[in-house]
Amino acid sequence: MNKVAVFLLIILFFISGCNVAGQGDVKPLYIGGQSKIFDQTKADEAKQIVLSMDEVVAVRGATLEGDIFVALKVKQFDRLFLDRIRKEAADKIKKRFPDAKAHVSTDKKVFLELEKLEKELYENKIKKSEIEKRWSRIEDFMKG
Repeated sequence: MNKVAVFLLIILFFISGCNVAGQGDVKPLYIGGQSKIFDQTKADEAKQIVLSMDEVVAVRGATLEGDIFVALKVKQFDRLFLDRIRKEAADKIKKRFPDAKAHVSTDKKVFLELEKLEKELYENKIKKSEIEKRWSRIEDFMKG
């Protein structure tokens, strides 16, 4: 009986270890100057700054005029300190871009919306009016 329990624990440990390793697969998409509608170089630099934090495993972001929106995925253990991580990321972005308004979220819905927006900006498949509509939707998600 004890051998079966130990075997199951080893399998569970192995499976959970595989899931943790897979979280870091999402890399930021660098939009840069390819977007013809809005320049995304500030967002790309902000993503790089935030990704340099030890707690962050993935980041998405976009820029619209003076606003920089960034969504983070953090390591499982560090989810206990989300407030501190969001504040630290916002402070770092604000330090680099003092004129910009930094919005940082750890919400999964915001992360997915920014991921879609990044891809469409990268491929230039989105119109300015659609971006503004999505922007207000993302702001609503961030408010809760």
